[in-house]
Amino acid sequence: MIYNILSFSFRLLKRDLRAGELRLLVAAMVIAIGALTAVGFFTDRVRHALEREAHQLLGADLLLTADQPWPAAFGDEAVRRGLLLARTSAFPSMVLHEGAAQLSEIKAVSEAYPLRGRLRVAPGLNQPDVPAGRVPEAGELWADERLAAALGLQVGDRLTVGRAQLAVSAILTLEPDRGVNFFSVAPR
Repeated sequence: MIYNILSFSFRLLKRDLRAGELRLLVAAMVIAIGALTAVGFFTDRVRHALEREAHQLLGADLLLTADQPWPAAFGDEAVRRGLLLARTSAFPSMVLHEGAAQLSEIKAVSEAYPLRGRLRVAPGLNQPDVPAGRVPEAGELWADERLAAALGLQVGDRLTVGRAQLAVSAILTLEPDRGVNFFSVAPR
């Protein structure tokens, strides 16, 4: 009985192979498996690339934000554990240049900023940029390209921020953590 069933199954298989229908089914299966494998490899490569770039998007491995200054004990504990620490403060303010006013996001950073990634600056608007080896010194600022274009700023110009007169020493072209805050519409 089982022999008859197997014999009948093999005869049907031979007939279907000669008819070409199984070849079409096998070809469709090969194409489907190949497409799924290609999509799987592609998504895996994208995931690995995003993981590599995530730290640069933050400018660090971990980002702590608050609307009040963090207690000094937090920073002391991080340093005690051997962690690198960079501090930033950002707030919106009006800046003035030769009678023109512009809403801007002011960002002050410590010397260790950024912990991941690199700042890039240019000597003027629409000029080639280079990696910055430092942050702005006290009394100077780096205006981003949008702010420089909006106010017509050149390196050496003076910008009024509150009561302070600051000298523009470079045009900021790349800031690693710029993409983190999607609600910031003002130039920095």
